[in-house]
Amino acid sequence: MVTSPCYPVVSLNNKVKYFDKMSKKNPNKFGKLKPKYNFTLNPYPEQRSSSCPDCGAKTGQRKLPLVVHIDPMNLMLLNYTNRYCKVCDMLIGHKHEIEHHLTETFLKIGPDIIGNNYLVLGTVDKKIWYEHNNQEKTSRDILNHAHDFISYQELRMSMAGWFPQGQEPPEMKPPPSKEWLRKN
Repeated sequence: MVTSPCYPVVSLNNKVKYFDKMSKKNPNKFGKLKPKYNFTLNPYPEQRSSSCPDCGAKTGQRKLPLVVHIDPMNLMLLNYTNRYCKVCDMLIGHKHEIEHHLTETFLKIGPDIIGNNYLVLGTVDKKIWYEHNNQEKTSRDILNHAHDFISYQELRMSMAGWFPQGQEPPEMKPPPSKEWLRKN
C-alpha cells in the first residue's frame, strides 16, 4: 500500500479522521464533492470481511466506482464491489482484488505502469462512471465529481498464538503483492 502525506495508513485501533475541516483551503481534499464513506484496505488475501473490523456488524456489498490514482499521472475509475458496513458507513476493499483489476486493465493499455504506487482516493457517482465509459473524461472532470473518503485506513492483524501475560501479540505482516509487480 502506498502511504501519502494526505492519506496516512493507520491501524483500525488508531482510527483517524482526515477531514475535520472541509474548507476550500484544505490541501488534502481531492474531490470537489462532500466526502463519503470511511474506507479500509484489507491487504490480507486469506482474510475476508464478512463482519466489520471496526464494530463487528455483518457486512453487505456495495458496488461503487472507485477513483484510483496510479503514479506518475494516471487516474482510473474502477467499478468495484466493496464489502460495506452500514453501521460505520465503511467500505472495505481487498487489496489483491483491486490490484488484479488494475493489472488486467494496464496489461492492455500501459504495461509499463504495472507495479507503480497507487492510492484509492474516493468514489464517484455511477452516472459519472457510465458517462466516462461512453466518452473519456479528463482528470479535472472526474475530480469535479469525486467524493473523498471521510477516513482512510489499512487493516492490520495481530498474530495468533500463546504469548506471555502482558505481551502484545506481534503484528502479522501483509503478504507481498503477487500481480501488481514491476516487470524488469
